[in-house]
Amino acid sequence: MASIGRPDLLAMLADELDAARAQLEALGLVLIDDPALAARHVTELQALDHVGQRCASVAAILRADDLQAATRDASLESITARLAGLRPH
Repeated sequence: MASIGRPDLLAMLADELDAARAQLEALGLVLIDDPALAARHVTELQALDHVGQRCASVAAILRADDLQAATRDASLESITARLAGLRPH
């Protein structure tokens, strides 16, 4: 098995997160197509959207040239807050 470098590995992981986000979006679109179901599950549909946003944000971090800066500048506060606890002070 060929060895893969860190930048390529991070890019591949980011691609996997993008694929997961796309699947979540497709699922959400199917579910909101049923108005009665969507009305009963608004909170859950919002949670699906939030998970998709988290996937996109982490994928962007993995693609960044400076991972530390990217974690500080992540588009979702929930990610920056969790990662702030992991950074050395």
